[in-house]
Amino acid sequence: MSESENKKRKRKVNYTLMLFVDSKEGRIRQMGIGPRAVESLAVLMLFAVVILGSGFYFSQKKVQELEKESAKQAETITKLEEENQDLVDLREELTDKVTILSDTINQKVEEEEALAQAEAEAHMPIGFPLSSSAAVSEEENEDKMVVFTGSEGNSVIASAAGTVVSITTDSIYDRCIKIDHGNGYVSIYRNNGTEMVKEGDEVVRGAILFVIGEENTELGYQIQYEEKNIDPMEFIDIDG
Repeated sequence: MSESENKKRKRKVNYTLMLFVDSKEGRIRQMGIGPRAVESLAVLMLFAVVILGSGFYFSQKKVQELEKESAKQAETITKLEEENQDLVDLREELTDKVTILSDTINQKVEEEEALAQAEAEAHMPIGFPLSSSAAVSEEENEDKMVVFTGSEGNSVIASAAGTVVSITTDSIYDRCIKIDHGNGYVSIYRNNGTEMVKEGDEVVRGAILFVIGEENTELGYQIQYEEKNIDPMEFIDIDG
């Protein structure tokens, strides 16, 4: 036998798979599978192992990716919950500040409204034009002037806040003072005394206009609204 034939014989390896089957009759049968079938079966088993291994690898990798994604989402959710809580806290803080600011504004508005009302009332000539009680006589004419007779040592005073717009000589009384109250009302004071104010002065209710002496006990008093005379006695707040 030649050397080449020995090599071929050595390379040719046959595999036989033996199966033993126990029949119902209690006899054992021997079955054989040829080399080609064994090789095919081995290939199929290897292929199955590769497929299963690959599937397990990719499934494990997918699980790891999902776990990472889940952890990332959990971290994001935690962060969003913290940010949401911060926003809730900020909203509550801002709500408190808005409430305080609103209360402050409302209080300020009320104070300003009260101040404006007080200012408006202060400019209404409803005050008594003398610093003490006095006798009153009304002249029945279109001037609607009221004559007050006071006592020595008292004063003629402004019936409301305003601006002294004029001080003139009067045909009946020596001096005449006009005060514009800035709301359409003007009060007029006629007296024989010496005026205690000058034109352009800003006066408040109760400011002294004349000091009453022996020669100037009478005060001729008028009120005008929009340049029309009105009855002072219907306007003066006697109780005040």
